Amino acid sequence: MSEVRYRIFRSRRRTLTITVSEGEVVVRAPLGASDELVGRFVAEKEGWILKKIEEQTSGEFADVMEGKTLLDDGVRKPVKYGAARSEEKGGEFFLKNEKAVRPFFERTRCLFLPDEVFELSRRTGMMPADVSVRDFKARWGCCDADGRIRLNWRLVMLPPVLREYVLIHELCHLKEMNHSAAFWKLVGKHCGDYRQRRRLLKKYSFLTRMYR
Repeated sequence: MSEVRYRIFRSRRRTLTITVSEGEVVVRAPLGASDELVGRFVAEKEGWILKKIEEQTSGEFADVMEGKTLLDDGVRKPVKYGAARSEEKGGEFFLKNEKAVRPFFERTRCLFLPDEVFELSRRTGMMPADVSVRDFKARWGCCDADGRIRLNWRLVMLPPVLREYVLIHELCHLKEMNHSAAFWKLVGKHCGDYRQRRRLLKKYSFLTRMYR
């Protein structure tokens, strides 16, 4: 199944369709279409979906997508490739190549992600069984039924306020393993402006397809 996150709207229609707007993926499906059928349809169209999302964000983040800058806590910093060793000097990154971005960020930034989760855990009262950092293709994180939270290493590239929303989102899945009204009510309890943050986060979805 695809890692692309999407919303489903069912109605009296005969066909499945997908629209992408401002980073949000919406599937319109017949009333009788199962979640499994919709999931397979999205997986088949994943390439097209990702291309559409990239087209919609390419203007604002052209310098990032062209490899001229890297986002660090949401701040653009110049990057130069071809360096003998990876380092950061004077607010500028010097890396061997684009594939060196992930190990450098994991070594210098991602190790603090679990600390951010546990700080929010103390604040919200929701404690995960484990927190780890992974390389996801099209999502920022996930939480399984055993209470383990997995986070996309690229979260450290986001503005802190958006990263906090993602972490709270995953923590809330410890109590609500779905996206029901109860889930969003819980998210709203701990992140009052989550709708605005969620909308802004969609602008950064292109990052999940970079640095592989």
